[in-house]
Amino acid sequence: MPNISPLERMRLDRGAEHLHCLGARATAEFLLELSATIGGQPAILRLLAEYQNKLNPTLLHAAGGRRFPTLRPRAVPPDFGRASA
Repeated sequence: MPNISPLERMRLDRGAEHLHCLGARATAEFLLELSATIGGQPAILRLLAEYQNKLNPTLLHAAGGRRFPTLRPRAVPPDFGRASA
């Protein structure tokens, strides 16, 4: 998986959750639009086939892999980001 910032990862996770809630058709429409945008329909279909072959929904559910980890809010110190003198 590409290396992305924690904020980008959180945005991606929440977007994926929202897309999933919209159902299979919305997900397929999203993938079609994405493939048209990046010109990568064969790559997307290949990746989908890989996921279909290597991920078992029952095992994934049993292992807790169907949901993203719960976000834990963290307090930011008042001086965070300030340059030290």
